Amino acid sequence: MPSHGGVTGFTPLHERATFARMLHLAQPVLSSMVCMRYTREEYANMQAVQRRVARAEADYARFRAAYLEIAQSEPDHEVALAMIGADMNRAHAYLQALIGLPPTPFEKQPSVVVMREARRLAEEKNR
Repeated sequence: MPSHGGVTGFTPLHERATFARMLHLAQPVLSSMVCMRYTREEYANMQAVQRRVARAEADYARFRAAYLEIAQSEPDHEVALAMIGADMNRAHAYLQALIGLPPTPFEKQPSVVVMREARRLAEEKNR
């Protein structure tokens, strides 16, 4: 038998037969990959959910930044911290619900965590 590519025993015909056999074995995989396309309705729903998640992330980030700013500049303004903290907690809960995370009963509210972080940053600034 002629050698092909430095390997003896493999002819172009044998390679074609092997390739055809590989395609035949891969056919179920290839056909299932084709079925993974979304319908227009599914695609539109997926995009709508992605937009809602992006909007919820932006809302949470905006509330968190406002809370940090007030906690650093006016730490005695308890009413503003409570109002923005409640909005931030609500935005965080909505974001968790959108992405499918169940609420955990022992989790600290995000406003408490951010307040602790703001105090730590203020203490580091004063040193």
